[in-house]
Amino acid sequence: MKREEVKNKIPGITDEQLDWLMGENGRDVTAEKTKAASLQGQVDDLTKQLNTAKDGLKAFEGVDVADLKGQITKLQGQLTEQADSFAFDSALDGAIRDAHGRDVKAIRGMLDVAALKASKDRTRDIKAAIDTLAKDKAWAFGGEGTGVTVTTGGEHGTGGGAGDADGVEAAFASMNPNLKV
Repeated sequence: MKREEVKNKIPGITDEQLDWLMGENGRDVTAEKTKAASLQGQVDDLTKQLNTAKDGLKAFEGVDVADLKGQITKLQGQLTEQADSFAFDSALDGAIRDAHGRDVKAIRGMLDVAALKASKDRTRDIKAAIDTLAKDKAWAFGGEGTGVTVTTGGEHGTGGGAGDADGVEAAFASMNPNLKV
């Protein structure tokens, strides 16, 4: 609004009235400009956010979501299988150690591990398999009197005389009594 336009529209307006009217109009215009600038700032921010989102979405162009879901499902299955395998190995090795096994790997090698893994009641079946193995092959578990005895053919305190056979000859002779050497 211009002063001359107001004087032409309102004949007889005083300068004091015109100053007041122009001041009020200026305050209104300034307030509206402030609002417009604030709204323009919001528009600029939203435009930047939209462009950032568009750029981010471009990275996913051509991505097969169904394929990604399939890969995730596959990896989750592998992770579950691996966790189950670790839990089984830990349970089996712990059960072997509890049975006083000397060498966990050796005893484990004597068990049907695949059947035990497929078992519905692993705890019971592992214990039963180890108990059966301990009865059949007690030497592997370090039980009393279950060690392997190796003889040299002679006993301590015997032999050593000039006419006595050495340990190997004595062992051979005891194993082959009808054979003359």
